[in-house]
Amino acid sequence: MCQQKSSKQVLETVEVKGRRASSSRMDSRNQEGDAEGETPAGYCQTCQLAAGLAVVMATTILVIGLLLCLVLSAPHADQSSETELMERLQQCQKELRDLDVMLHAVAQDSRCRLCPPGWLWWRSRCYFFSVGQQENRQWAASAEFCQQHNSSLAVIKDSAEMEFIQGVMRKFPQFPFLWVGLTDTEQEGRWLWWDGSDIQHYLPLTVQWDADHRDCADLRGGGSLFAASCDAYGPWACKKDS
Repeated sequence: MCQQKSSKQVLETVEVKGRRASSSRMDSRNQEGDAEGETPAGYCQTCQLAAGLAVVMATTILVIGLLLCLVLSAPHADQSSETELMERLQQCQKELRDLDVMLHAVAQDSRCRLCPPGWLWWRSRCYFFSVGQQENRQWAASAEFCQQHNSSLAVIKDSAEMEFIQGVMRKFPQFPFLWVGLTDTEQEGRWLWWDGSDIQHYLPLTVQWDADHRDCADLRGGGSLFAASCDAYGPWACKKDS
């Protein structure tokens, strides 16, 4: 409850500052479409269990296959045992192909999506990248969009997550930067993530181009963060649990 109240206050502060700021700042950026609602929880849980079981089985089969390969390559393996092991290896390969078909079928079932349509799944999280799906928005409007979809502007918590987001950005040359959940609206120069954490709580990051009239941060290539006017329009990234 406290965090929601704090987030609302941040949005109100950004909007007030945006109304006071002059209207010429940074280049415009692009997006379209709309994300739909969640899938039925019961069915999704069943599908997640099926997918998880398939992954475990596939991993087990791969390990068995590797062990069999090691045994087959051993110099002491006789002809009969080698034939038997080869048959076992072929059986494992067949089971792995069957599991691959099963996983593909589960992934294609619209009722079993771990994330809503238009969102990307990564490490038990769902991410929405507005490029190609929504029109450009100001920072506060981007944050409101995320809240309306039970998420928040992305809070980047480790280097792996940073690389994941950077990888998505590299696929879309039309957005060299995007809004993330980082602002210093409450206190100039004190940059806080959307969850209230200090900017360096998760990663050793700094915000470049910081100035009194630039209170919102956008993410760019190389994992760099730049201060920008909150009333500038641009793409954004939302994040929530899957």
